[in-house]
Amino acid sequence: MNNSRLVWSSDGGDLRKKRAGGTSTVDESTLQLKVRRLTSGKGRTVIEITGLPRNKSWCKDLASQLKKGLGTGGAYKDDFIEIHGEKLEQVTSMLDDRSLKWKKTGG
Repeated sequence: MNNSRLVWSSDGGDLRKKRAGGTSTVDESTLQLKVRRLTSGKGRTVIEITGLPRNKSWCKDLASQLKKGLGTGGAYKDDFIEIHGEKLEQVTSMLDDRSLKWKKTGG
């Protein structure tokens, strides 16, 4: 068995938590998010935000603020935020309010 993927140690405890997300500060002036609108076969619309920094707590906070501000559901996943509903203009408006640069991608 290969021990290169050690997840528990009696010295450091659960090592997965230390590896999970960066704690570095986010320089919002250099950040450029990519926003696109996706639809499924049944007509459900999702707004996807990519180009996020590695700081997990910052990303979760942004997702939470967007969902609360829009009164809709959504989720932060490993490398993107999804917002449920036809809310592209509102999402970009909220990103502008936070002085975040964004670019619309896709069709």
